[in-house]
Amino acid sequence: MRQDILKSNTTMESIVNSEIYPIHRMADPQTLQRIASARSELASVGACRFPQFLSPEGLSRCRQDAIALESQAHPSNNQYTPYYGQPDDSYPAGHPRNATVRFAVRYVSRKLISSDSPLRQLFEGDDLLTFIRDLLPGAPLYRYSDPRGSLNYTVMARNDQLGWHFDACELVASILLRPAETGGDFEYIPAVRSSEDENFPSVESILNGNDGQRIAVSFQPGDMVLFRGRHSLHRVTPVEGGTTRLMALMSFDNVEKAPLRDAPDDLLPP
Repeated sequence: MRQDILKSNTTMESIVNSEIYPIHRMADPQTLQRIASARSELASVGACRFPQFLSPEGLSRCRQDAIALESQAHPSNNQYTPYYGQPDDSYPAGHPRNATVRFAVRYVSRKLISSDSPLRQLFEGDDLLTFIRDLLPGAPLYRYSDPRGSLNYTVMARNDQLGWHFDACELVASILLRPAETGGDFEYIPAVRSSEDENFPSVESILNGNDGQRIAVSFQPGDMVLFRGRHSLHRVTPVEGGTTRLMALMSFDNVEKAPLRDAPDDLLPP
């Protein structure tokens, strides 16, 4: 058992920038300070950023892994509602349930990512999950159980974009591996809806371009952003230039066994 713990810690230290984020030592004062700060940000604006979260080695390995799998990424390029569905014409024209945005992105599914890859080790190990759970006190949190959307690399090339949408899970940890030359910016509007109120008028207004309250998140390679997107609209602006934008996504939910997402086949990897 002791050897397993030492191996886990050694692996985590090689992936995560443990000098800044010693997440394998939860009692460390530095870790506790990071947790307190991030907890406040998540509560107030629904997102928090951890600069240089990956170590240089971890970033390099994840990026090379994503590049190696890029050609196998599942393509999606279509128009869907912000709720990952087909428009419902029982609603009036312009209603969010009957309005579409563009989803143009390619996904590398979890089943293609090797079990010994640094991304899977990070996602499937206990250290990151324990760390994130401490940021959301009083709420259960589990690795997202949908195999298509729990762990992915995303690939976005010239003109690819993700329109305004909500997430199906509670929280996503996003790590930038390689930025686009231009564009590919992550923007969000916090707390647009709630469990009690879909707030369709505000969603419709945002879809019509009244999005001046949007917040842009600045990413650098190796940064991790935690984002609660179930109730916050968010998007990725169109990518420009010849360099594909590569991200690693790790998803978490507040139920242990989430139902499979009822999403179009071309929107998620098989």
